[in-house]
Amino acid sequence: MNIRDIDWNEVWKEQMRLYNEIDGSSEKVDIWGTKESARRYWEMSRNKGAARVEQTLKEIELTPDSRVLDIGAGPGALAIPISERVREVVAVEPSEGMFSVLEENIDSMNIDNIRCIHKGWEEIDLEEVGDDFDVVIASYSLSVPDIRQAFEKIQAVSSGHVYVYWFAGETSWDDQYSAIWPALHNQEYHSSPKCNIMYNVLYDMGIYPNMNVFPLERSMTFSSLEDAVKHYIPHYRAYTPEKLQILREYLETILPQNEDGSILHLGETTRVRMWWDNSKK
Repeated sequence: MNIRDIDWNEVWKEQMRLYNEIDGSSEKVDIWGTKESARRYWEMSRNKGAARVEQTLKEIELTPDSRVLDIGAGPGALAIPISERVREVVAVEPSEGMFSVLEENIDSMNIDNIRCIHKGWEEIDLEEVGDDFDVVIASYSLSVPDIRQAFEKIQAVSSGHVYVYWFAGETSWDDQYSAIWPALHNQEYHSSPKCNIMYNVLYDMGIYPNMNVFPLERSMTFSSLEDAVKHYIPHYRAYTPEKLQILREYLETILPQNEDGSILHLGETTRVRMWWDNSKK
C-alpha cells in the first residue's frame, strides 16, 4: 500500500478502540474519577511537576488580552496560572474527580475569569464553548475516538496559536500494563496511539505543526502499597477480587517501599509538543 493511501484517522480509531476494549466493551474508563486521585495529581503539579508547568507557560504565547481554551484542564494545573496572565480561560474537563477539584480550586482562590464546562471534547457543542480563541491548549488530553474530528473542532474555534502535547513512543506505564495485562484480562495489551499518528492526521488536514521532543519524568507519591493499589484500580481495570489480588502482587514487585511504608512511583517518558498558528488562516 502506498503511504498516501493510508487513512491515518482510521488508524487512530482502530488503535484507540483496541486500547479501550476489555472483554468486548470499548467504554472509556475515567481513571481520574475520584477526588482523591485528582487531588494527588493537583499536588504533584504544584510540587514535583511545578518546573514543567512553568516551562509550559513559557512556551505559550499569552498576553493580558488573550482568550484561552484549555481542553482537558484537569484540576487546573495550567488553567489556574494562565488565568493570572490573560483575560479569560474556558476550561473543558470530562472527569468527575478532576472537574470537582478544578471548581474547588477556583472557588478557594477566588478566580473570576475561568469558565468551566464539564464535558469531553468529543461531546462538546461548539456554541457553548465559543470561538475566536487566541490560544488553544490540549495537554495530554486528546484521548478521543476520532482525532480528526477533535482537530477540526479545534480549528473551528481557534484564531491564534494551538498547542498539543502528546506521547512519543511507548511509555513506562505501557511497559507495565503489557507485563500484567494477560494475567488480568486474558488478552494482549494495546497501547494508545502516539504522536506519529497524530502528526499524519494533521498533515492530511493541511496543518504542518512545529514539533519538539523532550523527556519527562512522571512521579506519583503514595502513603502505602494499599494506597497505590486503590489509585491504580481503574488504570489496570482490576475491578474483581481476583484481579485486585493480581494487581496488588504485581505492584508489590515493582514499587519499592520506603522505611515508613510510603512509595514514590517514578517513570521516564518521551513527550512531544506540536504547535501551529491559525492567526492567518
